[in-house]
Amino acid sequence: MESITLGSLAVWNHSVPNPKARVLIIHGLSEHSGRHLNTVRGLNESGIDVVRFDLRGSGKSGGKRQWIESFGDYVDDAVTVFNWIQRDLSALPLFVYGHSLGGAIAINFASTYHSLFKGLILSAPAYLVGAGISPLKITVGKMLVKIAPNIRLPKSTASEGVSRDKKVVEAYQKDPLCFHFNTLKQGDEILKNLPLIPELAHKITTPTLIAHGSADPIIRVEGSYEILKALSSPSKELYIAPGSFHELHNELEEDRKTYFRHLDMWISNQLKQK
Repeated sequence: MESITLGSLAVWNHSVPNPKARVLIIHGLSEHSGRHLNTVRGLNESGIDVVRFDLRGSGKSGGKRQWIESFGDYVDDAVTVFNWIQRDLSALPLFVYGHSLGGAIAINFASTYHSLFKGLILSAPAYLVGAGISPLKITVGKMLVKIAPNIRLPKSTASEGVSRDKKVVEAYQKDPLCFHFNTLKQGDEILKNLPLIPELAHKITTPTLIAHGSADPIIRVEGSYEILKALSSPSKELYIAPGSFHELHNELEEDRKTYFRHLDMWISNQLKQK
């Protein structure tokens, strides 16, 4: 594993001998890329290089915690790492993988750059938020953000919704690199972007796999159906994991292994296409 810094961004390159492809992982809200090591290991075992990074204000990257000036800041982070991959790493078929908020970032990124990579993978992509986020809280936040954007609010969604594996939930709650609050500014910028997701998805023609747990309480699975319909790609698929919660990569062992097998099969099928 190679660790580098791109400006304020912490980046890791997990390479394997004779890789058949490369995946760029974009993590979700209030977490960091180190929580995706199951995905890294699963892809590495399938002969795939993986690049992961922490978004600004997250994990080991620099920047004010849980803060962005605009949603475009997160997209800029993805562009920075993408440009580094294109410039400094060996040429390989590239897949962009976004989880939750990272899925929304990946859709924004792909709406412009989709022709430059082989495929798009969206894991529980943020679009329709679950019932845990109060509409009243959103309304009050929209009013307060103009006068007090730095206010920190406790995270709206319950940690128990990330996985049915209680050890995963406990580790997430105790992880010092996870921040269980959101600034009003960050939340407002994210919520302003989410309604744009179908319009952005319509611009994407790259092969796309969407994966979602049927019992995800954090991001509603119905949103993934809507994204699937909006995509312009002639090759698109929605993988539903029965009974699974928000993080398929951190779910119970058998469900996790089933998901990774499907992921490897889908990537392999894309590599066979010209």
